Amino acid sequence: MSEDELDAIRKKYMSQMQESADESKREEAQKEKEAREQALRESILRSILSSKAKERLSNVKLVKPQLAEAIENQLISLAQMGRIRGEISEEQILSLLKQASEKKRDPKIKFRRV
Repeated sequence: MSEDELDAIRKKYMSQMQESADESKREEAQKEKEAREQALRESILRSILSSKAKERLSNVKLVKPQLAEAIENQLISLAQMGRIRGEISEEQILSLLKQASEKKRDPKIKFRRV
């Protein structure tokens, strides 16, 4: 191999290593951003939910994570708009869960005999 070929291989290898390092830095930054967002969500929820409401929501999260996340998003957006005064009680969480589950009715299948 000539000196030029070796130099080209070294440059290619170095650029690949740099790209790999840049990618890992981007992934790390993304993980840090997600962790900060999650901490902010938890902080907001902690400040607006009573202890029983937190417990209820965490129980729902175990069974139906999408439903619990939808309720959390709704509560967070209301809190950010300043529409929540005081703590949210367990009864209010139950009401929100009932409203959300009513919206998601199972489709009915009808059979017509001809």
